[in-house]
Amino acid sequence: MGDGVLAYFGYPQAQEDAAERSVYAALAIIDNLMQLKGPDGRALETRIGIATGIVVIGDIIGSGVAREHSIVGETPNLAARLQTLAEPNSIVVSESTHHLLGRQFDYQSLGEQTLKGFANPVQVWRVLREAAVASRFAAGHGARTGPFIGRVQEIGLLLDRWQLAKECEGQVVFLSGEPGMGKSRIVDALFERIVDDPYYHVICQCSPYHTNSALHPVIRQFERSAGFTMEDSATIKLEKLETLLSATDNLSDSTRSLFADLLSIPLDDRYPPLDLAPAQRKAATIAAIVHQLSRLAEQKPVLFVLEDAHWIDPTTQELVTRVIDSIASMCVLVLITARPEFLSPWTGRDHVTSLALSRLSKTQCAELIAGVATARVLNPTLVEDILAKTEGVPLFIEELTKAIMESATPDRPVVPATLQDSLMARLDRLGPAKEIAQVAAVIGQQFSYALLEAVTRTSAGDVATGIARLVDAGLAFPQSRAGELSYSFKHALMRDVAYDNLLRGRRQQIHERVARALEEHFPAVAESEPELLAQHLAQGGLADQACVYYERAGDRAAARSNFAEGVAHFSNGLREAAKLVEGPDRLRRELALLLKLGPPLTIMKGYQTPELEEVYERACETGTRLGDETGLFKATWGLWNSAIASRNLKKARDRAQELVGLGQHSTDSGLLLEAFHCRWSTAFFRGDTVTALTDGREGTKRYDPARHKWLGPVFGGHDPGVCALNVQALALGLSGVLASGRSCVEQELSLAEMLNHPHSLAFAAQSGTVFHQLAGDHEALDQLAERVIELADKYNFPPQRAHALLLSGWAHAIGQDSEAGLELMEAEYPRASAVGPFFRYYAALLAEARAKFGKFSEALTVLRSALDTVSEPGIGVFVPELYRLQGLYLLRLDSHNQEEAMRSLQTAVDIAKQQNAVLLQLKAAISMAQAARSISQPKRGLQPLRDLCANLPDGFDAPQLAEAKRLLSKT
Repeated sequence: MGDGVLAYFGYPQAQEDAAERSVYAALAIIDNLMQLKGPDGRALETRIGIATGIVVIGDIIGSGVAREHSIVGETPNLAARLQTLAEPNSIVVSESTHHLLGRQFDYQSLGEQTLKGFANPVQVWRVLREAAVASRFAAGHGARTGPFIGRVQEIGLLLDRWQLAKECEGQVVFLSGEPGMGKSRIVDALFERIVDDPYYHVICQCSPYHTNSALHPVIRQFERSAGFTMEDSATIKLEKLETLLSATDNLSDSTRSLFADLLSIPLDDRYPPLDLAPAQRKAATIAAIVHQLSRLAEQKPVLFVLEDAHWIDPTTQELVTRVIDSIASMCVLVLITARPEFLSPWTGRDHVTSLALSRLSKTQCAELIAGVATARVLNPTLVEDILAKTEGVPLFIEELTKAIMESATPDRPVVPATLQDSLMARLDRLGPAKEIAQVAAVIGQQFSYALLEAVTRTSAGDVATGIARLVDAGLAFPQSRAGELSYSFKHALMRDVAYDNLLRGRRQQIHERVARALEEHFPAVAESEPELLAQHLAQGGLADQACVYYERAGDRAAARSNFAEGVAHFSNGLREAAKLVEGPDRLRRELALLLKLGPPLTIMKGYQTPELEEVYERACETGTRLGDETGLFKATWGLWNSAIASRNLKKARDRAQELVGLGQHSTDSGLLLEAFHCRWSTAFFRGDTVTALTDGREGTKRYDPARHKWLGPVFGGHDPGVCALNVQALALGLSGVLASGRSCVEQELSLAEMLNHPHSLAFAAQSGTVFHQLAGDHEALDQLAERVIELADKYNFPPQRAHALLLSGWAHAIGQDSEAGLELMEAEYPRASAVGPFFRYYAALLAEARAKFGKFSEALTVLRSALDTVSEPGIGVFVPELYRLQGLYLLRLDSHNQEEAMRSLQTAVDIAKQQNAVLLQLKAAISMAQAARSISQPKRGLQPLRDLCANLPDGFDAPQLAEAKRLLSKT
């Protein structure tokens, strides 16, 4: 044809993906021609037009190189006219071709064009590039699915929410429906409806194999967006990552380091190390992802699609929650699809709409059957049979209709009894390709060609042929994944049928081969997704090796503060360990997994969950059987930590003493130091001031930063040397020896700063605020509280933040008569008192602030609530202060309460004396003397004060001493 070429696709053999093939060929032609130079040295250029339609192929005409088939129809003429519209080195396609291609490519609409020889204007499109198809349904376009029937209201609602999102009123639509109901088809239809809008799309596809792989859908999305390939080196990946972040002007050092860590890319010298604890790194990563989304939304509206949320991992769910709570004023539409068993945690927000898909009506079903069976008209009886067996589920209708169309006996078609029968029949008709489908099903819903080839024991040619057969049959479709050739089953049900049709022994063999292939040929996957290997090894019957990889997966999750995933991996490892032969090796594996399971289980379910005590009890038993002193110590420490945090001070005391015994028999000096750490902490919270001070001083004597700094991250999260100084400061404060206590506060802060350990520094500052509150130094308290808040905000320490805000509120309420201070305390009290053994102290502070503003009844309410938790009489730090304040406010509320008030004040004196909390004893004795004077019984309250002042400890310098002397001087 002179300087042109006329190419037919779909002839002489029909091809379901002929439209795609034509565009891929066109892209390859342009790419190769651009490498060639003409006589003038300039690169060659071409224009390509593609149209789709029915033509009649006639006889061969011409001779020699000009021999060709005669062809009749308007389609070749349309293609010829379209190429005249194309710019050099570009491709223009017709509306029908564009419809068949779906979202396999990115396009630019050229609008309607008037073409010579055509009566009506023609809608045309320019093909820009191959799209990075992300969802498992993204390529399920016209040639592979039935027509889009019904769902008018659903699409209308989505378009309405999209319009709001474009106007910066962020929206969320939660779309639920049974398998096969058309959730992904509706998502695809939305993409088709908004194709002319300028926008970004972010597609996160959840996977059944990655329900415990933190942020797996997000990682895959970033890899696609950055254009990573299997061959890319770490350096190239870093450069691509920088390019991606630069596009949104989001290229700070911390952001680069966070995303490189997320994508498991080793850092080079250009990137600063992430000096963050795991919890802070996780929080910073989630914040960075949300920020990246917001930067995209500043440029263009964003359609954020989360597919198959019933397979979501906990950390991605946490991220999506942050996204949903952040987009109210962003140009973002979040569209989430899930099956009914997934209960949306996002309902109840004003900008979240839930939409449940119903089944198609009988009329719509019949229309869909007709649309699938376009090549023939099915008789009414056959249609009724399909309707009866599919019950209005679109996927069932499509698959059963296709099964009939592909039947080997088209004259006598039989409708399969169930969808599974239909899919099995379609698998059986694949011939040798059925084995390829089954191996692919073992790999997963999505599978790469390279892995399939490595696992399948057939030639490369047979693998390619089998894949082509699967695609042609519409059972799987190709996915573009950043240069990696990969595929996905059209629907999870298809994968399930192929998988379930394997005999158990054969299935185990394939799982083992998949694991070996991943280990040997895909080390990056084995490193970044050990849980994937663990699952294949477990299902391959290799419990020993599955244990190893589940433990690695748990370690990786815990190191990133992905604690829910860590719990799942360690628990799975224990299940596999239980399958091993009884013996020392099995016990060692179980002990390691149990000890690693404890910390993330604590974080996820709290100290009071029965599961936690069961885990540590079992670890104690296992450690004892093994004679493993370190393992037994760690297990006992877990039981102590659970007891102290759940406020069971009696059990905590007993566990701490057990730890001291174990530490004394250990050759590891660090364990004995940690045992003392537990005992001084328990003593302090029980109100045993003498033991707390004695053990704290012993801890300072034994502590060596170089040898013992490892203890903090392993046991409790803060350094024992810092805590030893902390407990001395607080014990001295309770004893009224404030100058020495103040010196300990300064030392603990200095040590924490030297260690450069954020949690220890926050812990030291938090404890310092308590000391300054005891000392009545409001200014020092307020300054240190500000520092705690800064650290808590930077490193995500919610308990420390609530503590600091509460004490800052107290300083303002008491020291400055500020009602705003009381309001702050009221807001933070529930958060501050929810966790840990300081809750009675917080109750005393809140009561004092309420009383400051005349709210005596409300003050008594919070005091009584705290006193009701005292299970051992007289046991508990700050309990004397609760009784003292109760006595004062009973008297202020009603003078008739004087006897009850005096009893409460006497109890405060007695308990404080028992606890050797001299400062609290003095405050109680002063209050008692003042109360006795107010009821005209001055002598009744002076003796406790007189006795105490005659026996004050050396160094006692509390400011309350002046008031005590004044009261005594009046007698």
